Amino acid sequence: MKIPKIDTKILSKYYKNIKKDIKIHLNINKINQSIVNKMKCSIRKKDYIKIYNMTEKASPLGEINCGELCNSICCTVENKDKEDTLSDMVLYLLPGEEELLENESDWFEIYYETTDEYEYPDSWDGEVYYIKCTNPPHCNRKLRPIQCRSFPLSPHLDKENNLHLIYDEDDMTYKCPIIGDKIELSEDFLKKTYKMWKILTDDKLIFDLVKMDSLKREKNKVDYKILI
Repeated sequence: MKIPKIDTKILSKYYKNIKKDIKIHLNINKINQSIVNKMKCSIRKKDYIKIYNMTEKASPLGEINCGELCNSICCTVENKDKEDTLSDMVLYLLPGEEELLENESDWFEIYYETTDEYEYPDSWDGEVYYIKCTNPPHCNRKLRPIQCRSFPLSPHLDKENNLHLIYDEDDMTYKCPIIGDKIELSEDFLKKTYKMWKILTDDKLIFDLVKMDSLKREKNKVDYKILI
């Protein structure tokens, strides 16, 4: 999924950097459930729990920890250059996904922002939740967000709205060895990731987001490889 621009350089499809010297809304709007306008998502907490359980052990390379190939660069790329003024990476959550993380706070900070601040589908009207890992790559892997579970793959809808999985190469400024070296992915990971997005895109909000990103690829004539 393409992370919306926030007036700064995009690090990858799922992450964005935030300038240290700019106190943007994400640093102000910490969670206050009494004032948050949540979007109406058909994917409920119980559904996300099932998805999380299904994909808990699904890994791109099966039993091999793919982070060992690159020192977990997709989690820690912002730490590579301590002098870089663009440092904090923020990951957005899908509508309703924040409910699984509301009682967790040991390894991330959570914020929300209104959908009119950044580029989202017109159907998205409310608050989008973001998390920032405080000590990457260390986290509660059982509760890693959908975006982390899907990488290095991304959902794509063709002109007939058939769902596919493609390599997640949009706006990447680092090299993922799985993508670069075309390392064969685990069959279990492929099947479960496809099933995950099949369930998720049954929801209109998530479908609209995937469709928006897919149309942008077609418009920009992005060369992508369909894996499923």
